Amino acid sequence: MKRVLLTVHKFFPDHRAGTEVLTLGVAKELQRRGYETLVLSANPPDQDARLRGGPETSSYEYEGVKVHIIEEALRLKSNQFTSEYYNPSVRKHVKSLLDDFAPDLVHVYHAQNLSSSVIDEAVARQIPVVISATDFWFICPVVQLKRPDGAICRGPSPFALNCLSCYTPALFPPFAEFQEVLETKQTAATPLLDQLPKPLANLSARVMYSGYISNKLPAAVQATMSRPQALRKAANSSAAITVPTLLMRDLFVENGINPGIIHHVPFGLDIAALTPFQTKSASETLRIGFIGTLYEHKGVDLLIRAFLNLPSTTEAVLKIYGDDNQFPEYSAGLKQLVQNGSANRSKISFEGTFPNSELGLVLANLDVLVVPSRWYENTPLVIQSALATKTPVVATDLGGMSELVKHEINGLLFKLNDYNSLSAQLLRLATDRDLLSSLTANIKPERTTEQMVDQLEEIYENSC
Repeated sequence: MKRVLLTVHKFFPDHRAGTEVLTLGVAKELQRRGYETLVLSANPPDQDARLRGGPETSSYEYEGVKVHIIEEALRLKSNQFTSEYYNPSVRKHVKSLLDDFAPDLVHVYHAQNLSSSVIDEAVARQIPVVISATDFWFICPVVQLKRPDGAICRGPSPFALNCLSCYTPALFPPFAEFQEVLETKQTAATPLLDQLPKPLANLSARVMYSGYISNKLPAAVQATMSRPQALRKAANSSAAITVPTLLMRDLFVENGINPGIIHHVPFGLDIAALTPFQTKSASETLRIGFIGTLYEHKGVDLLIRAFLNLPSTTEAVLKIYGDDNQFPEYSAGLKQLVQNGSANRSKISFEGTFPNSELGLVLANLDVLVVPSRWYENTPLVIQSALATKTPVVATDLGGMSELVKHEINGLLFKLNDYNSLSAQLLRLATDRDLLSSLTANIKPERTTEQMVDQLEEIYENSC
């Protein structure tokens, strides 16, 4: 076996989250071992997912790895509600891609934005497929197994009835977006709306929006109800599925995925780039950090509230690393929360982003990393990266984070969505440096990319 096609939902340089880092690391290690690799990905915008112009595909090389991108113009061509999990336009393009690259194996790190079409086409050609699940897309259309009210979910109920209230409404554009199309693009309704007084035009737009929803709703409901079975079938057609946590294995089995093809393969990372930074720079002040996406499911607002809740005499600072342009409304809300906060607000700083090559240096100047996520998170690579630099982690007491962070051993855990609980754990660290030292001393060496790929190669051989 010499050629492996790796798929991922989005990729460098425009997207830099954990799954992208993991995919890039595996591709590089496979190449080092003599494999020829190609990364197939999409390039969705973070917010406005409406059809954009431009080319349908693009190709480039990133850090020595060849990449092929399915752009929005192709991904959203003839878009239907079912395209989220089965996209005929993508499958048609994948046919030609498989003809050209002729992979011996397809390794799916994420199928979102590409749909199951990659899996279906590979299986139809009898090309082995290995799926390495990094989140819950195969069983949850919103990926996070988190309902709008914040409750944690275990997957679709019979006929996906619980998804109808959670996911189906998200299939429709908000009214403001619908109205923008009416006002800025030439539609059949444009001349009529232009002649009406503004209040009446708004009311008419509301009526048209309700009619649009009513007309599309049956198809949206059918797509939602059909999704679990379609993706269960796609997942079970693969030769193997790897999961990084026992929690994910249990959830997959609960949702009908064949336990016989599931393998526990914890993530690995580039240890060599991190271990030189295990010695912290000196500081009498506790340096608390957050590194990641600035968005609601990551719980950054929860962390800010917890920090603001600390006694004003607490010797601590909070450094927040993340792109505030990715979700500008949420980021603006975070800054407003700080501005309206207690005396501790002057101790909070927004540090922006940094190249991945500087992660070790950033962690060397933090005493503790906080991962306050509101969903299972599976296995955030940032936790493993922190532990690799001997940085204790404070995380939500929720699997799979709690599979990595052991309470009062290598970090601390706090209650889901409870900023008072998080604040109490931060105060313990700020007032008891012996506790911080003990947690640091208990951190064990992290798993490497090489160790992970050793295990993957065994699965490759058994899959072919």
